Formats: sequence, C-alpha cells, structure tokens
Amino acid sequence: MTRRYRDEFLLSSSIALGLGVSTGHPLGMMAAAGMPLACLALDTRKGALKSAFVYYAAALWPMITGLEAYWKSEIPVIPMVLWVLTAILLSVPWAIAWTSNRVHCLWRAPLALLGTIVPPLGVVGLASPVTGAGYLFPGTDWFGLALIGLLPGVILSSQALETRHRWSVLCFTIASCTAVGVAARMLYPHDVDRLAGWTAVDTHFGDVSQPFRDFGAAQFIQKEAAIRRSRVVIFPESVVPRWSDATEAFWGQSLDQCRRRGQMLAFGAGLPANNGSRSDKVRRLNELKSYDFDAAIGALKSMNLHPGSHGWSQSGQIKATRAPADNTMLVLGAESAAFYQRVPVPLAMWRPFSRDSVPLRLDAPGVLLIDQQRAAVLICYEQMLTYPILTSMLQHPTVIVGISNTFWISHTTIPRYQANALRSWARLFRLPYLSAVNS
Repeated sequence: MTRRYRDEFLLSSSIALGLGVSTGHPLGMMAAAGMPLACLALDTRKGALKSAFVYYAAALWPMITGLEAYWKSEIPVIPMVLWVLTAILLSVPWAIAWTSNRVHCLWRAPLALLGTIVPPLGVVGLASPVTGAGYLFPGTDWFGLALIGLLPGVILSSQALETRHRWSVLCFTIASCTAVGVAARMLYPHDVDRLAGWTAVDTHFGDVSQPFRDFGAAQFIQKEAAIRRSRVVIFPESVVPRWSDATEAFWGQSLDQCRRRGQMLAFGAGLPANNGSRSDKVRRLNELKSYDFDAAIGALKSMNLHPGSHGWSQSGQIKATRAPADNTMLVLGAESAAFYQRVPVPLAMWRPFSRDSVPLRLDAPGVLLIDQQRAAVLICYEQMLTYPILTSMLQHPTVIVGISNTFWISHTTIPRYQANALRSWARLFRLPYLSAVNS
C-alpha cells in the first residue's frame, strides 16, 4: 500500500470510528479504542492532527443539534463554533504525541490519551477511546483500562522491530488481548444485579422550569415515593428546579412519611448559587419569612395540575435568563445529604471569569454515602466524560448512580451515549448501577 492510499485509509478509518461513537451504540464505543492507532500511525504531525480532528468532529456532531436546542434564541453560529473548537482542542494532544520514532509511542500514546481525560481538557473530554472498556474487557477493573491505554503504543512501537520480530510481537499482543476479552466475557456475561431495596424512576416531565410544571412534578414524585416499598428511590436530574424554604415547606409532610418508613428520596435539584451581597440575602430572607406558604400551597393543590394538563407550557425550551443554580442530587427522608455536580456544562453552567457561574468542583468528593452504600454519582454531562467516573472509582464505590435530564436533546443520540457509557463503566468495574432520566 502506497503512502498516499495508506494515509487516506487511516483518515477514513478515523471518520468511521467517530461516526460509530456518535451513534451511542456499544459497538461504536468498542471500535473507538482503535482511534489512537489511526492518528499516530500517520507519517506526519499534521496528518496526526488531521486524523484526530476528523475523529472528534465526526463523534461530536450530535452536539450541534443539542446546542441549537439549548440556545435556540441565540446566535445560530455558536453551536458550530463550539463543535469545531472542541474537536480542535481534543486533537492537540495527539498532534503533540506524534513522533517518527515509533518506540516512543509506548509512552506517548498513553500520555496523549491521559491529556484528553484529565483537566483542563478533561472538562470537555468527550468521545474518549476508553469509554468502551467495559464492553471489551468486562470485570477487569483498572487492568482493562490500562490495557486499552497501552495497546496502541505497543502495536505502533513494534514497527521499529525487524519484520520477523514485529509479527511475533503483534501476534502475541493481539492473541493475549483477545484471550483476556473472551475470558472476561465468559466470566462476566451479564450486568451486576441491582441493589435490593434501590429503585430508579424515569420521568417524562419535559422542562420542569416552566410555570407550574415543578409543582406537578413534585406531586408525582411524592405519590410515586408513597407507593414504592424501596428504601432508596432515585429520581432524575433537575426534577426540582429550585430547592428553597418554600419547597421544603411543600415537601415537609411527604418527607416526614419517608422518615417514618425509613425511606430515602434522591433527586436532582437546583440549589441557589452563592451569589449576591449579604444585604440582598437578608432582604430575600425577610421577604420569604413574611410569605404565606400554606395559602400558596393550598391554592396550587386546588388546581390539580398534572403532566400534560392545560396549565402546563409546552414550549420545552430552557430559559437562558434563569439565575444560576448549583446542580445537585439531594438525599432526603431517613437520611439527608447533598452531592454537588463536579463538572457542570461548560459555558451553559460553568462560565469562567463570570460572577454568575456555577463553580467547577474538580476536587469535590466523588462518592456519596447512602443507605450504607458508597454511591459514585454522575449528573448528566458527567456521564459523557471520563475524569469524573475515574476519580470516583479511586474512592472505592459500591454502586454507580446516574441522573440526567435529556428532554432538550431527546431527538439526538446523546441520551443513548450517556446510558451506554454509564453501563460500560459499571461492567468494567463490576458494580451495580442505576439510571434515572427525565425526558
């Protein structure tokens, strides 16, 4: 094969691998493990950069549609610019890692991979080639992850050997990895059984931030919790847009019942960001104390709102003017705790150098203790990244919990990618997992 046709084949392979990832299918995630080979096997640094770029551009194209839905009333070119910029940023480590000395690929390939996983690039580290590790080598824990990270470097470095030795190394490497993969799938053919007494509930509320829709969602959650016999009931991200003294008063009776039953509710909620002066907070608190919550709650209950009623807005669009709120998973009832999202969506929630930004919490705990279980919690966007789940795994969790709110991207393949990525990590580390999604 001539150099020209070889380069074209590698570039085409990168595009095909990226498109496979964009489907969100497990097979696409598994195939993406070959992406470092397609990039670093080219003969020039420019070629490596181009190969990496087309991979990420193909893999991330669904984000264009998703961002258009998020910023529908904003400048139309923004989604396209962010898509291209993200692909360029993630391509840079692979261009830096390229070398004509194939032996150096043994350490350069893993370092390039690491550069796309850990911050700062890890904050946008989407479509990682290691995401499919749980489907390739289920139950192998960190060993399977290391295998995917080191394999491309081993294969590329073998090109520096004589032909006879090269084929020996390649055959041994491929045979060994195949044996590990087959053995792992035979030993762990199925997902780990879910925890007894734990339940995740999917909902179809749409945009809960719309007028009255949060009240209907709260009613549904409270009724659903009352009929469940599970100790831990998990609901999706942002089903309570704002948690405050008002919402706590509304939830009071239901939470008392949960405490008596020994039940815990875990649900996504927005906690007001720590913004504003002290005088503003005192003024808002005084206004809150003078408000007649009982009368307001009684009036809302008399309306008997429910999903799909005429009192609900059907626009389904996120309001860009909303004040920032910390994205959390609250645990209330028999136990009380709050888990803050560590990596909020860049620009949409985490806006560097802005006073209205939700903070980036890279050093925050990655595990939350619930019902004597150590839960690795991933909130929406974090399910598509690698850094949050790996830092959680270092803290020895016993279960993985994913909550997300996908109503605004339900027409894309992003929800399927989130679900399959979560399942892949659970299979890799042999952990039970629960996922609650609002659509």
